[in-house]
Amino acid sequence: MGAHTISALQAPAVAEPAVWVLLGTLPLLVIISRAVRVVGEDERLVVCRLGRVARVRGPGLVLLWPGLEREVRVSLRLVCLDLFCPEAVTRDGVSVRIKATAVAAATDPVRFAMTTDEPLTATALVAEGVLRRQIAERDLADLPSMITHSSAEMADRISDMTGRWGVQVTLLDIIDIQVPLRGELLAWAQAQAGLRREKHPRG
Repeated sequence: MGAHTISALQAPAVAEPAVWVLLGTLPLLVIISRAVRVVGEDERLVVCRLGRVARVRGPGLVLLWPGLEREVRVSLRLVCLDLFCPEAVTRDGVSVRIKATAVAAATDPVRFAMTTDEPLTATALVAEGVLRRQIAERDLADLPSMITHSSAEMADRISDMTGRWGVQVTLLDIIDIQVPLRGELLAWAQAQAGLRREKHPRG
């Protein structure tokens, strides 16, 4: 009976060091979980310290100072942007609708991370504006060539404006051009018919 009593009294003393080890390990694990980041091959981590960009890291394991540094994760993957211009006017005054796609990617992680607005959304708006201006420089009869020919020049123009956000557009593809049947289209057709009659008058 006495031996059982002694072992019962000693059991808490043996377990007490394990409790202290566990209590000391938990904060360390929390600090490590907050300090370690895993960055993928197609990502970069922009690290800011006290509000300023300190460095760009990745891919692999990245260590941060908890409380002093914050990170912005930037994806380098290609993104397909859907573009739609419901009201674009040609040089000869015809309203058309345009559907297109643009392929974009972040090429400067720091500029991309420091942009206050969503850079890819802003890129889509810029691309739609470039499309409208390209339409305004062409007659309706010239629009089919925009679909069949490469749009590398338009992609370069868009990239010149989106480079400040760290975004580059590598491809712009016009999918469809629709011409709504409106009064201005009928007026355009009548004007074209008049021009043909002037060029080729009946004898």
